[in-house]
Amino acid sequence: MKKMKSILVTFSIAASLFSCQPKQINENVHVRNTMATIYIQQAPEYIALAEQAYYQARISLDNQLKTASNPLAVVLDIDETVLDNSPYQAKQILENFNYPDYWDEWIEKEAAKPIPGALSFLQHADSLGIVIFYISNRKHHLLTPTINNFKKYNIPQADSSHILLRTTTSSKEDRRNSVLNQGFSIAVFVGDNLDDMKEDFETDNIVDRKQAVQDHLAYFGTKYIVLPNPTYGKWVQNRGFYDSKFNQDSLAASYLKSF
Repeated sequence: MKKMKSILVTFSIAASLFSCQPKQINENVHVRNTMATIYIQQAPEYIALAEQAYYQARISLDNQLKTASNPLAVVLDIDETVLDNSPYQAKQILENFNYPDYWDEWIEKEAAKPIPGALSFLQHADSLGIVIFYISNRKHHLLTPTINNFKKYNIPQADSSHILLRTTTSSKEDRRNSVLNQGFSIAVFVGDNLDDMKEDFETDNIVDRKQAVQDHLAYFGTKYIVLPNPTYGKWVQNRGFYDSKFNQDSLAASYLKSF
């Protein structure tokens, strides 16, 4: 009986410890993300694309400033737009876990570096007197480490008036409207997700999102500046990419188009 009690106590302790660990997931879930993360961290092409996007944002801002009748603002996302979280993506792959495990810990390290081209653009906008708003779906309790991370790399206008994090809803439309309600015209939106631009893109239906791109095609490269992010985003949601039964062959058969 004593031996049985000892076994039960040991099992109970082990179960308790296991329950405190991050949820483990099928390793195949990260097959899609390995090359994407390596691309962001290693490819010169990624640097070129990011620099190109921010150069285009600068040209657009300068052109609009010449004829603006209202005060101008720029609106940017944060993650994968201003700050590079690829070390967090790498940790997911190497240690086999998924968001949101360790996300808060990563943010609290205040170690994310600026995306190529971001700092130059933001400092240019700031030097022109442009008001910058960072609208992110980081949760509001992460505001202080986010501000500290910005200040570490001299990212301008790093305060609670300009960094608008998520409180009740993931939609950014109300926060974008709050900028307009202050009397600003938004010259440029910069983001890695179409949802960063306008409410019209906020649907999980990829066909509808593609149509929304066509409907707003004239704004891309002028008002809407999109950065590459192959690691995560709306494009992978509800399509089996995060499923624990993820299978690369069935995924390829479902989504790849060949000749």
